[in-house]
Amino acid sequence: MLFNQKSYEFEIDGRKCSFETGKLALKSESAIIARMGDTVVEVNVNTAPAKQENDYFPMSVEYIERFYASGKINGSRFVKIERFPSDDAILKARMIDRALRSRFPDDYRDDLNLIVTVMSYDEESDPVILAINAASVALMNSQAPFDGPISGVRMGMEKGEIKPVYKGMDDVDVENKMNYILGGDGKVFTMIDAACWEVPEEEILKAMEIGLEETRKWIDAQNKFIELLDKKNKEYKSFKLDEAMLSAMSDFLGEKITENLLAGDKEKHEQTKEEIFKNFEGKYTKIQMSEGYEKLLKKAMREYVVSEKKRVDGRGFDEIREMDAEVDLLPRVHGSGLFTRGVTQVLSIATLGTLKDAKLVDDMLGEKEKRYMHYYNDLPFAYGDVDRVKLSPSRRAIGHGMLAEKALIPVIPSVDEFPYTILVMSEVQGENGSSSMASACGSTLALMAAGVPIKKMVGGIACGLITEEGNSFHVLTDMQGVEDFYGDMDFKVTGTKDGITAVQMDNKMSGLTMEIVKDTFEKSKIARLKVLEVMEKAITKPKGELSKFAPKVVRAEIPVDKIGELIGPGGKNIRELTERTGAEIAVEENGAVNIYAMDQKSIDMALDYVKKLGLVPVVGEIYDGKVVTIMEYGAFVDIAPGISGLVHVSEITDEFVKDVRKYLKEGDEVKVKLVSKERDGKLKLSIKQVNAPKQEKTE
Repeated sequence: MLFNQKSYEFEIDGRKCSFETGKLALKSESAIIARMGDTVVEVNVNTAPAKQENDYFPMSVEYIERFYASGKINGSRFVKIERFPSDDAILKARMIDRALRSRFPDDYRDDLNLIVTVMSYDEESDPVILAINAASVALMNSQAPFDGPISGVRMGMEKGEIKPVYKGMDDVDVENKMNYILGGDGKVFTMIDAACWEVPEEEILKAMEIGLEETRKWIDAQNKFIELLDKKNKEYKSFKLDEAMLSAMSDFLGEKITENLLAGDKEKHEQTKEEIFKNFEGKYTKIQMSEGYEKLLKKAMREYVVSEKKRVDGRGFDEIREMDAEVDLLPRVHGSGLFTRGVTQVLSIATLGTLKDAKLVDDMLGEKEKRYMHYYNDLPFAYGDVDRVKLSPSRRAIGHGMLAEKALIPVIPSVDEFPYTILVMSEVQGENGSSSMASACGSTLALMAAGVPIKKMVGGIACGLITEEGNSFHVLTDMQGVEDFYGDMDFKVTGTKDGITAVQMDNKMSGLTMEIVKDTFEKSKIARLKVLEVMEKAITKPKGELSKFAPKVVRAEIPVDKIGELIGPGGKNIRELTERTGAEIAVEENGAVNIYAMDQKSIDMALDYVKKLGLVPVVGEIYDGKVVTIMEYGAFVDIAPGISGLVHVSEITDEFVKDVRKYLKEGDEVKVKLVSKERDGKLKLSIKQVNAPKQEKTE
């Protein structure tokens, strides 16, 4: 028999769903096809013994969106094959990774490759939610010791109603206030990735409780499908550290472990490791000893926090590091803001451009424009490291950039309110925990300094976690690097004074209980308000005017049927207008025209032309015109784009005109009066009547 197919069908949200295996990718260790409606994803998992000794779990997750899935062809003019994952695909891969990674044993080190391919997309059923659930099934069906199942669901809030959403969502807005994706096993949460429109904490918690219930539907379907399949061997080579080694290292180092932990000095850590390598040379590998040292530090930090009831830098559990906020650090940029918390420091720079500078995003649904963007750059010096500068951003940098971008979307002015493309670049100057939250704060400062009329100030904070036996725990407000490395979670929350705008959470334990989540939101709100207070000392509202180095803009409107005339064949007219005036013109589908220039003269020249496009000539009015054609019987004069009239020889001057060229030539700019409109639409113009005294009307 060629195929050994197994499948399980079920229904969620009124949609027909299924998991199946045994038909595609027959050489793959685990190949799952998941369907929801006409959306289909394929998930392949393959494992292999580690090629080298590692002190980490080398799982790679890829999320691939094929354009054929929605019947589209890549929009690139030059390259039609889809080569590199988009930023959006990278973010989805990171989301899947965070939902699943914590459910593997600490001593598992095999190489694991998880590849999600979106094969078909019906635009009604969200592939990423399907992918999280299918990835869980694929891992359970593989040889990897995955503690599943884990489910992914998306929660939305439409017109005040909180409910699961299975149609893909873009950015949140006033109507759809929540795009809240979470991972969990029906009891605890393993991942959160959310964008919100100033949603209060109590509504977020309600959404999470409903979401946890929703995950149970998927968990049940996953379990029933797995019961149909043959069980695979889950044995693996354990990389669990030798307890005798850990004990010997602990005895050798003594109090130095805690001393190094409290000092937080990189050089001391490196010196201590060299001492360990020298003392235990030949007994253990350097990788084992390095991992052992990290494990001893982790144990020491947790014991210190629990016993001393304070953190390694001396702070209380709810205490935020010293903060500072500034604006206008850089003289020539459009806006700059610096936010510092401890040694975590981010300098954000805002740049304003025309709507033509908007980013073109090409995905399975086609092309769309994006006019607000945030990017995050972390160079080696921010960590005190010596390393090569990478030519492209890391996946972490892309994720941090998008988190800060989502944080500010609810306060960014609409294109009608502010017809600019907005780019914010966050340059990390120092990193010791939660630079992504510092980026959100720095971006707010930079935008306000640039004069962007954002609606409210946005701040952010990250919280860590230390758990004890017996379900007791300690939430650590304003998590620093050591608490991220050795703690149990990284829980980031951004928002205004009135509500949450973004959430991102990953954890290093099996999952977070609802009790931990509630406590974290409560503490993060208190901290966020303190952060906003510090930011308000630097700037309280957006500046009333833009930088003199930013382009000026004037917005006008023309009839929709005149858009083609303004643009011209192949953009000819609008290019010529730009060359003549020095202004850049962006036209919208509704007839709105945005004119950008560095000086007012250029704007005025272009605006005059654009206004004339909507001109309805009125008899008796005087217009500025341009002579375009000389004839024996007179001259044709343009008074607006596409609107021309004849100045007869008798209307040039009171004198007898034998040769029109004696008085006028092509290109002359003249004032003309509209004398009459003929039934066929022809216009009769006069130069000599421009200065003639007006005749009073008689009864």
